[in-house]
Amino acid sequence: GIRQSKSKSRWHARYFAAGLIAFFGADCFTPSFRHRRPTGRVASAVGGATVASVLDDAFAPGFMATGEDWSYAKSSERPDRPLSNAQLAVLTARSDRAGFLQLGLQYGQILTGALLIAGTGMFGRMLGTCLMGFGLVTMGHCAQHECVHNTAFRTRRINNAVSWLVSLPRLTNPIWERMLHKDHHTYTNDPARDPEIMAGSPATGLRGLRSSRAAAAGRIVGYSGFDLVPEKKAKFVKADLQRSCRLQLGFYAAIILLVAYTNSWAAAAKYWLLPMLMGEPLHAFFHIADHLNCEHDYKNGRANTRTTPAPSFVRFNMWNMNYHAEHHLYPSMPFHQLPAAHDALQGHFAHQSSSAVSMHRDLVAKWIPHFQERLKLGKEKVETEWVPCAE
Repeated sequence: GIRQSKSKSRWHARYFAAGLIAFFGADCFTPSFRHRRPTGRVASAVGGATVASVLDDAFAPGFMATGEDWSYAKSSERPDRPLSNAQLAVLTARSDRAGFLQLGLQYGQILTGALLIAGTGMFGRMLGTCLMGFGLVTMGHCAQHECVHNTAFRTRRINNAVSWLVSLPRLTNPIWERMLHKDHHTYTNDPARDPEIMAGSPATGLRGLRSSRAAAAGRIVGYSGFDLVPEKKAKFVKADLQRSCRLQLGFYAAIILLVAYTNSWAAAAKYWLLPMLMGEPLHAFFHIADHLNCEHDYKNGRANTRTTPAPSFVRFNMWNMNYHAEHHLYPSMPFHQLPAAHDALQGHFAHQSSSAVSMHRDLVAKWIPHFQERLKLGKEKVETEWVPCAE
């Protein structure tokens, strides 16, 4: 009996170790998502466009914009954008196949995690909680994000439907997120106009739920969940957002009634709450510094956002959003084209860490003297002078 118990424990340990290796270092062998060198057309020399850009017609500045190139100016008028029209024609091509394959594989990972949680081994349950939680959180943020940009799939109808479904576990609403995210791209890292910077972070969990409750009642708020969006902006989305949030809250009410009727509170905690609590910090580890300690200049897309390489399993779950500088420079590029864009734009970005661990180590080393300066000189002086700011 003791020998059998030791053997079982060893297998559990190997099982959990294999999961950790897969999470932090193993390659994902799905061909569509392996980091590949770009095709010959994309890998050609990067050259600035001196004529109208193929993205000019998609130009969409800020909150009320309807195009997909969310920017402060047309692409041909932005000196920080170096790719040619030939390259952009390749790199902005969308694919329903890539979108559905990514979505299906991620749902498969979530189901695998749920099956492991249902097992009897402690290490299997721990691994399952991590797999399911990381999948749910990244789907709620990264899949939603791609659909909000209308780049996950070829048509807006599919993007809208998928964005609503994947947003449910994380308690956020995609119409509300799109409304605020447009300004985030137009005024990236501008302390006075970027809604993510003003609120401290994008909303998750209870803040997202609070915003949905407010929108259902006709009050449109920002990322904090309390700050009212000016009516001149809110009127563009109020009707659609109110309808969507009421449907969302009705769904949650139905789930709560079902859980209460079947007395499934333990299952709800086991298959939703605990995985979400585990998934959020894992996601934040790779996502938290996308703009931290980058220039506060929304007109310089090469310096206001950070790209951080990540293991292929993480890239897969994050829909390649670790290539964040590439995404912000060209927000109309779909997720499956970002690895090729990363290769084509090598050497053009001011902030690119060698790994997530290196990124955190460098930031901590810089933030220690930053906080010392804040204590010594005062917050406002340091916040405006520590890194370059926009005019």
